[in-house]
Amino acid sequence: MIKQTLLLILFSISFLARSQNNVFLVSLPDKDTIDHKYPVFNWYYTQQNQGRDDIRYNYVLVELKKNQSATSGVTVNQPKLRINGVQGFQLVYPYDAPELEYNKRYGWQLEKTFNGIIVEKSEAWEFILYKPIKEPYKYATLNVTPDATVYETSEGKLFFKLDERYKSTGTKFYIYDSKNTSTQATLYDDNNSQEDKKQVVQVVKTGANFFELDVRNLSTGSYKLIVVNTKGMNYQLNFLVK
Repeated sequence: MIKQTLLLILFSISFLARSQNNVFLVSLPDKDTIDHKYPVFNWYYTQQNQGRDDIRYNYVLVELKKNQSATSGVTVNQPKLRINGVQGFQLVYPYDAPELEYNKRYGWQLEKTFNGIIVEKSEAWEFILYKPIKEPYKYATLNVTPDATVYETSEGKLFFKLDERYKSTGTKFYIYDSKNTSTQATLYDDNNSQEDKKQVVQVVKTGANFFELDVRNLSTGSYKLIVVNTKGMNYQLNFLVK
């Protein structure tokens, strides 16, 4: 009888612990093998937030030791990367974060916070970068003054860096072709409407001051990118779509 009671108590505790975890990881899948240095992480929360906008997520990444589980790693290891205050349910590994290294295992976890206090944690998953990566990207730095340098796009994207201290919220991106016809690019994030996400040209922020401009829907030719920050200051660069 005592044994059955103890088993029932242990089962109840285990069930309650599992039921309180409503943050679920989606991708990268657990024990995934990847061949790129900047993966996209996705998760979701099973309960409605009831319109609260003070819920954020902390992303935690650690390097795992030999035979160490992801759960143990995120508990005791020093984080290789911690990003607090993430909004939404997706994170692109930042280009200015510590590089992921070949043949090393990494564990990651999400912490849900409310008013800055951690209230829930997801389970921990792991992945490995299984082959060396030849870095194809070259970041172009925008200038305040006109520059004759022309940058080529790579894999349908223009990679550029905007060196300034102001937040990118409210920043405008304009593209001018050889006939001086302009197109405004949309800065993509989780708050975009469905119509915004159908825009011809999109900009994705991949780090503190790093961006990708998707040029796959632009015709071949020469273009000028002009970025206007929230203070009205203009930055520019020339690029070529082949």
